[in-house]
Amino acid sequence: MRDLFVRRQPIFTRRLEVWGYEIVAGRFGFAEPVVSSPGRPQTGRLTLPGSPVLPPVPSDEARLLLEALAEIGLPTLVGESLAVVRLAPTTALTARDFLASLAPPDRLVALVTLDPVPDHELLAKALDALREAGFRVGLAGFQGQPEFLPFARTVDLVAVSCQEISPEGLADLANVLRAGRAQLLATDIDTYELYDRCRECRVTFFSGPFLSVPRPARWTRAPSNRALLLLLARLQDPEVEFSELEALISLDVGLTYRLLRLVNSVWYGRRRIESVRQALLLLGTRLVSAWVTLLLMADIPDKPHELLTTAVIRARMAELVAAARGRASREAAFLTGLLSVLDALLDQPMEELLAALPLADELRAALLHHQGELGAVLDAVLAYERGDWERLAVLGLRPSLLTSAYLDAIALAREIDLAMAA
Repeated sequence: MRDLFVRRQPIFTRRLEVWGYEIVAGRFGFAEPVVSSPGRPQTGRLTLPGSPVLPPVPSDEARLLLEALAEIGLPTLVGESLAVVRLAPTTALTARDFLASLAPPDRLVALVTLDPVPDHELLAKALDALREAGFRVGLAGFQGQPEFLPFARTVDLVAVSCQEISPEGLADLANVLRAGRAQLLATDIDTYELYDRCRECRVTFFSGPFLSVPRPARWTRAPSNRALLLLLARLQDPEVEFSELEALISLDVGLTYRLLRLVNSVWYGRRRIESVRQALLLLGTRLVSAWVTLLLMADIPDKPHELLTTAVIRARMAELVAAARGRASREAAFLTGLLSVLDALLDQPMEELLAALPLADELRAALLHHQGELGAVLDAVLAYERGDWERLAVLGLRPSLLTSAYLDAIALAREIDLAMAA
C-alpha cells in the first residue's frame, strides 16, 4: 500500500438509505478541500498487474485519485454500491477507458468539476465521452451560472456544497434544475437542521457528517434509552463477574443466537463457537461485551443502517491502530470506536450517556475529550473519516497503516452486514 489516503463519503437518499459513495483520495500532510483532493507532483506512469497503464493526467489531484482506484479497486471500497468520482474535464477525456476498466460503467457516476472554470467546448467533449462509455455524468460546483445552465439541465447529477451556497440559493438552484433531468446532490451537510432545510429545497441526495451527530429530539425516547443503558452498564462494568455476564446474555435466546452467528462469521479462529460460555472463554469478556453491544445498537429503531456501519468501521480501525501503536488494549480501542456513535444513535449528549455507564476513566476521557492513548487513537480514526490529512500528519501515523486499517474495517463491516442479514 502506497503512502496515500483514500476514503468514501456516503451519499444518502431522502430516506437516509445509502445511494452510493463518493471516493476521495489524499496524501500525507495535505488538507482535503471541498471539491478536489490535493496530491503531490509525480511523473511517469503507474502499471499494476491486471490493470491498463494509468493514463497521463494534467493534475496531481486527479492522478492521486486514479492511483488509489487502480491499486485498491472500487469493489473493495464500495462493494455493490455506486461509486462517485470527481474529475476535471481533461482528466475525464484521458481517463475514460481507464475508469471503464475498473468497474462496469453503470456502477460509477463521474462528476466533471467546474473549478477552475473550464472551456465550454472541452466540457462538452468530456461529458459526451463519458456518456459514450456508458457512465452517468454530472457537474460539481454548478451554482446557477447562466453559461453552464445548458450543461446542468442535461446531466444526471449536480453536486453543490452547502458550505458554498445558502439554503435560499439551494432552493433557487433546485427550481432551475426542475426543467431538466438532473438530480441535486447537497454535500458537506454537517447538521440535521441543515439536512432538513435541504430536504425542504427538494434536494434528492445528501452527504456530509450530519449522520454522526445527535439529532434534536422531536419526541422523547427516554424509556427505551434507559433500558438499553441499563443493559450496556452491566456489559461494560469492569467488575462484572464471568457468570453474571454469561447469564445476562444467555437470558435472551434471540440475542444469544445472533451473537453466536456473528462471532462465527467474523472470528478468524478455526474452532466453531457453540455457546456463550465458549465465546467468553475463547474471545474474552471484553470482546464478547463489545459484540453484544453492537447487536444492541443494531436494534435501536428509526436510525439509518449506515450509522451502524460507521460504528463498526471506527471500532475495527481503532483496534488496528491501537495494535500498531502498542500502547493500549485492542479490545478497549474497539469499544471506544463502537461507542463513539452512541450519542448519534440515541440523540443525546455523550456526557449524559456516559454518566449512566461504568466505563474506565481512560475510555471515558477518550470519548468525551479525545484524551489519553485511546483518545489519540479515536482522534486519528475520526480525522481519517473526515479526510483531515493534516491532522493525521501531526499525529505521526503512517498513511499506509491507516489506509490498510480503513480498508480492513470496511471489509469487516461488510461481513457483519452479511452475518446479520443471514
